[in-house]
Amino acid sequence: MSVDPDLSADHVAIQAAVRRFVDTEVMPTVAERERDDRYPSDLLPKLAELGVLGMTVPAEHGGSPLDLVAYALVFEELARGWMGLASVVGSSASGSWLIARYGTPAQCARYLPDLAAGRRMSGIALTEPSTGSDLKSITLTAIGSDGHYVVSGTKTMITQAAHADPLIVLAVTDPAAEPRHRGMSLLAVEQGTPGCTVSGTIGKLGHKGVELCEVSFDDARVPADNLLGADEGEGLYQMLSALDRGRIYMAAASVGIATACLESAARYATERHAFGKPIGEHQAIKLKLAEMATRIRASHLLTLDAARRIDAGGGRGSEAAMAKVFASETAIDCSMQAMRILGGYGFTVEFPVERYYRDAPLMAIGEGTNEILQLTIGEHVLSEWGSRR
Repeated sequence: MSVDPDLSADHVAIQAAVRRFVDTEVMPTVAERERDDRYPSDLLPKLAELGVLGMTVPAEHGGSPLDLVAYALVFEELARGWMGLASVVGSSASGSWLIARYGTPAQCARYLPDLAAGRRMSGIALTEPSTGSDLKSITLTAIGSDGHYVVSGTKTMITQAAHADPLIVLAVTDPAAEPRHRGMSLLAVEQGTPGCTVSGTIGKLGHKGVELCEVSFDDARVPADNLLGADEGEGLYQMLSALDRGRIYMAAASVGIATACLESAARYATERHAFGKPIGEHQAIKLKLAEMATRIRASHLLTLDAARRIDAGGGRGSEAAMAKVFASETAIDCSMQAMRILGGYGFTVEFPVERYYRDAPLMAIGEGTNEILQLTIGEHVLSEWGSRR
């Protein structure tokens, strides 16, 4: 593991600790876990001990809060080992951060200590059957009535919905609000809420080990005390503030996948012989490895730069979007290049490259599709140049 000279000693230490955990606890068992599509519940207590599950939880609630640079380094390492595990931790970290940032003191006291210790996991529910990236068009309603919100509608493609307790749900609490987004709020929905049903796992190409579910609300009654924060109408703003962090997660995890591809390809290139020498000595293979390494390094630096800007309070959504777009496309490209370097072996389950090839495509879709994010970046460019005229 090369060390960036501008990382602090604490950054290096947490990255090294998570890397050791991945190498000793995840790598030896990941093929079996992937094959069984098994939720990694046995790994969570160990991650809690490392402070990983509490990295978005304040210290007063039992957490070990990390800055966004350390957060990115953690997910680079987790995704290098197994994207399924990174998805589990990332979903819970997003829910935990929203509670820590916007929750009432009572909500923080109720949820955060258990989330930091791994006794609970969390997640977020945004997507609906008729909406994707267009969050302003959600239709799930939560209408206040007699100390409760009566919630009706459906969320779909929800990561970790079967384990999230609470699940942070974006809902319309005032259908008549103008503008419409001022009528949206976040609710912390606990497991066992009457009228809330989590369906079976939706089959998917990759990201095994973490479920993707549909969540149905049939006049579900959620206590009014579970409104995140003290006021209605702040939900979309609250959720959008979390999405920049989510894009750092996606960018960092993409770097992890791409790094795993490079490691597998380079190892194979030194061991596999053809035409009388290791294939890594052939120019065509060196060119592929060089391209992969260069794009990974650029993705890593883009991600850490965006993280530092957000930590400093000066980051704009465009930096996180750039990092996520570039890194996710790098992960997809590196998975293909690694498969080509391994040849037929890369297409078999005997080598991990086929897993990376299945995991990489979602990185261009989650937390805002790359096409949507490119529009955001383009709008920023035009705005910036317009201000210089």
